[in-house]
Formats: sequence, C-alpha cells, structure tokens
Amino acid sequence: MLDLLNLPGIKPVNIYKESKGLIIVAVVDVAEAFICPDCKIPMHKHGTRKNKFSDTPLYMEPVRLEVERPRFRCESCGKMALPKLSFLDDKRRATKRLVDVIRQQCLNTTFRALAEQTGVAVNTVKNIAHDLIQELKQTVRYETPVIMGIDEVNLAGGYRCIITNLTTNNVFGMLEKRTQDHLKTFFNDLPDRGKVEWVCTDLCWPFKRSIAEFLPNAKLVINKPHVVKMALEGLEEEWRKYQVQLSKEDRINLKKSIQWLTLKRYENLTLSELKELAIIREQIPELAIAYDFKESFFAIYDEPEKLQAQNAFKAWKNRLPHDGLESFKRMVKIIHNHYHEIFAYWDAPFTNTNTFTEGLNSLPKISNRLGRGYSYEIIRAKTLYSVEARKVGSGFRSGREKVEYGPHIPMLMKQVESND
Repeated sequence: MLDLLNLPGIKPVNIYKESKGLIIVAVVDVAEAFICPDCKIPMHKHGTRKNKFSDTPLYMEPVRLEVERPRFRCESCGKMALPKLSFLDDKRRATKRLVDVIRQQCLNTTFRALAEQTGVAVNTVKNIAHDLIQELKQTVRYETPVIMGIDEVNLAGGYRCIITNLTTNNVFGMLEKRTQDHLKTFFNDLPDRGKVEWVCTDLCWPFKRSIAEFLPNAKLVINKPHVVKMALEGLEEEWRKYQVQLSKEDRINLKKSIQWLTLKRYENLTLSELKELAIIREQIPELAIAYDFKESFFAIYDEPEKLQAQNAFKAWKNRLPHDGLESFKRMVKIIHNHYHEIFAYWDAPFTNTNTFTEGLNSLPKISNRLGRGYSYEIIRAKTLYSVEARKVGSGFRSGREKVEYGPHIPMLMKQVESND
C-alpha cells in the first residue's frame, strides 16, 4: 500500500472512511529484539495492542491513526513494554505534527473551527493554545516605545488596557485591568522604561499617577478625541432636556431630521443643512447656543500655538452663561484638573494622538465575537501574538539582533477583515 503517512516506524496497511473522518490502519515495523531494562535479557512477544491517535487532515478530512503495536514481556520479571513511536506528542494522543499545526493556527481562527478541521476535541485545542501562550509569554519581547499610547476597552467582562507604540503603529501590550496596581506592575517591569518620552492616554487618573511615578522621562498628553468628546456629550445633554418635552413620535422625527446635523462641524455643513440650522436658531435657540459652544470648543484645537489655544479656552470659559449649560461648566472643572496634560498636545512631536490605540479597540472585540466564551487570556493572545502581523516592522540591530515592535495594527485590521 502507498505510504500516505510518511511517519517513522510504522507503515499503513488499510484506509477507510467513517462519519467523522478517515481511519488509517498501520502496523509497527519492529526490526530489533527488545531487551529488558532491569534483567538485561531479551523480551518475548506477548500479543498486540491497538491505539488510536489523531493526525493531520488528509484530503480535507480529519484523520485518526489506528496503530497496532506488538507487546513484549520479560519472562524473568514480568515487565511489559511497547515499541515507542517518536512521532507522537508526549502529552496527547496525537502526532507531533498535528499539535504543531494547531499551535500555528489556534491564534488565527476559532477553537471550534480548528477542532472541526482536525477532528480533535475543542478542549484539546484550548489546552494546546494555553501551552503555546505560556511559551510566548516567556519568549516574546517587544521594543519599548518612545511614544506610547494607552487606551481602554470593555472586553470579556471588564475594562482592559491596550498599549501601543505610536511611533511604529504597533500593539505593545494588553493589561487585564486598568487599576492602579496593574498599571504599577506593568510600568515597574517595563524594560528600558527610561526610553519612553511621551505617553498619550485618556482622562483616567490611574494612568496619570502611574506614569508620573514610573516613567521619569515621559510627558503625558491627553488624547484629543477624549477631550472634544466632552463637548459632544454636553450638546447631547441639552438635546435630552429638550426632548423630554416632546412626544415619542416628535422625538423620533426630530432625531431623523435635524439632531444629527448638530454633531457635524460647521464648515462641513451643506447648504441645506445650514438652512436647517437657521431654523433651529429661530425655534430652539437654547440648542443653537449649545451647538455654538460645542463648535467653539472644537475650534480650540484648530489653534496652531499652545498659548493661542489656552487663550481660546479662557475666552470660551468666560462666555459660558450663568444659567444653564451645566454640562459645559463641568467640562471646565475637568479641564482644569488635567490642564497641563491637555495642553501638552501643542508640545507633542505628533498630532495623531492615540488614533491608532482607539482604532485597535475593534480588534479584540471582533476576536471576542468570533469565539464567544473566550477568556481574556485567549483574546489577549490572539491580539498580541499574531504571527503575520508581527512580521511587519520588525528588523535587526547591529550584530544581527532581532528587534520586534509588536503586531502591526493595519495588518491586524486586514486579518480581521479577511476573517469576516
């Protein structure tokens, strides 16, 4: 029979199809007599034993090897022995090459899909993945970013931290929680932490305290989208105050017709939208005022210099009315609490503050949807150890030392789209 297996020590003698895949029957080719390790005398054949092992798919079908091995017995001490098969995995009833295939694919596809392709149990795929992840934790190291981005995402039942290299557009790390203790541990263990010059993050206080303590050379800058988002939320609050006075039908019609246009920047409004905005000024003046404050706050970031931006904020704050617009007044307090970090935007050597980190938020969410029930650890590994995405941007230092910056975010996004 043609050797379909190409495995040392056995030869196939039959193949047949079952409902769950192909069964390949093989026998062991024993060339030498067995010697008892204790008595040092030849052992004699003592029947045979059949065992089944999973192997790599063949003809797009899962494969099970049914291997018949002779047993040997020592006439003196009664010790039994079986011929060892070097191609078998030490921990599982599977070939080493099948385990290798699962290791290569388990972080790029769902466990269930991989189990169906290979014919092994989902828990087996999961266990192989966990072993791989433990190895990767010990062996994979990424270059510490000079410009670091930090953001958070609600993932697998809790808020997690995603950390990026904004210089190279790569993922650097992911933390299970965004608490002060987790951040302190991360920054304390960070190699070459003196290299970090800038950290771009949101308004979360744990970030601020941890960075000040553990990154002595880093300057903190608050992510622009998180700041201007407060103005949008202030406008939304004014809309809600007005909407409670309307019937359900009027609220729906209002949202469909004009509410959405107030979220746009003034310079992006079409001629028809400008006319609609003029109607809002006549009929709902309080909303028009909120829109104008939202726009003038956005305009602060249009200022080319830091001092001009600070003066624009001061003027914006002083124009707030004594009555009403409470959400915008709360903004003033928050901005003063983070004043230096917010206006560090104009000192930073980059303007794309944390866009890549925020764009990355979709990746673990999609991984979570692809494999519902995945633990945080698995989702983290699927994001952080993608083999193809890690190839982009890696290089070598002098002396041929390999340098890795982490998975390249555009490549990760491309992989997600291809999975879809």
